[in-house]
Amino acid sequence: MFFYLIGLAISLAAGLWFVLKPPHNKKWIYLFLSAGGAFLMTIIFTHILPELFERIPNEAGYFLLAGFLIQILLENYSRGIEHGHSHTANSSKVLYVSYLALCIHAIIEGMPMASVLFDSTSVFHEQLTVGIMLHKIPVAITLAMLLSKSGIQKKQSTIWIIGFILCTVIGSSIQYIIGETTGEGAADIMFMSLGLTIGILLHVSTTILFESSNHHRLSPSRIAVIAIGIVTGLLA
Repeated sequence: MFFYLIGLAISLAAGLWFVLKPPHNKKWIYLFLSAGGAFLMTIIFTHILPELFERIPNEAGYFLLAGFLIQILLENYSRGIEHGHSHTANSSKVLYVSYLALCIHAIIEGMPMASVLFDSTSVFHEQLTVGIMLHKIPVAITLAMLLSKSGIQKKQSTIWIIGFILCTVIGSSIQYIIGETTGEGAADIMFMSLGLTIGILLHVSTTILFESSNHHRLSPSRIAVIAIGIVTGLLA
């Protein structure tokens, strides 16, 4: 629970920081995204996927694919906020749709983290929580940048950031309620939602890592933070 609450608090603080007094140098955000993406991809392949296929071997592949496809669909509307893009919205409608897609992403992402708040059914729930929170911090910042570029007032932007953060808690609560009503099948349902989330995170993390810079080459600094993220994931 510690990593869950601290991660949400830092994500909220980071988002509000960029709403109220954004710094001039924002290049480090993309390095942070790359490190988080590398960490996520590492724990997914080395920790989460083996456990997922052990617990629900017949269904795991279908839920991973579903999650991957859901993220492709959501990204058509969120305009890539999940991996650091903050394209200015052309209209209020576009902004609302982008925000809704991002909130759906956050709700699904929060569902398997119910295990860290309540009775854990996953061996690697803490590593997954850390990975998701490392991803959520720069996403909150990117959302704040998008709201600022779109001319949204600071007070309203603050409400939007808080709403985005709460979506993770909503997702965890939904998963908990489902688990309470299904009884003995709660563990399997938890791993099904985990499969959806991992499918989403596989899409996001690989997009972050393989979105290259100029001339399709990674900068030395980006290679360094990716290496740090991978090593940290292996040691987790």
